[in-house]
Amino acid sequence: MKDSYSDTGIVVRIVDSGEADKYISVISENHGMGIFLARGVRRPTSKKSPHLDLFNLIKFDVGRGESPRSMSQVESVSFYPGIKSNYSKVGVSMTMAEILTNTLPVDVEDREIFLSLKSFLEGLEKAFDQKDINKISRRFGLFILRHLGYPPPKSPDTDPLSSYFEAIMNRKIISKDIK
Repeated sequence: MKDSYSDTGIVVRIVDSGEADKYISVISENHGMGIFLARGVRRPTSKKSPHLDLFNLIKFDVGRGESPRSMSQVESVSFYPGIKSNYSKVGVSMTMAEILTNTLPVDVEDREIFLSLKSFLEGLEKAFDQKDINKISRRFGLFILRHLGYPPPKSPDTDPLSSYFEAIMNRKIISKDIK
């Protein structure tokens, strides 16, 4: 049985389960990507629900047990309103989250991915125009490739990264393409 712990992480995926529960995928600072069960968060009286939104930076506690582990306490650290109010930024963030959830191993510590994702979201939050958004997303996409040990595309400055990631994942990216 695994021990309980507290950590800081970024919510990258949410899937409804049953009447009132959700499975939450979080890339955490000290424990890598984890998939947790948040019980009762779809109820109107849930205190955890507002904190468990996509791309929120959260502090959370996880109980003892086996997979899926139960998330017991959650509080928001940052929620990036500049990203959530811009359709283009949301699309890029969703694409990156989809790539990360399909390429990262579960429960393998990777502090560098967490810090880079946090930096990516902070940069995206401050981006002014589409050119900045494209530059930040391309730089982060190339970092993911390099960090996971994949060779860069033949022409890293011009080749579309979305098709390159689709070939690596063996599935089509559902979210908006990386520009």
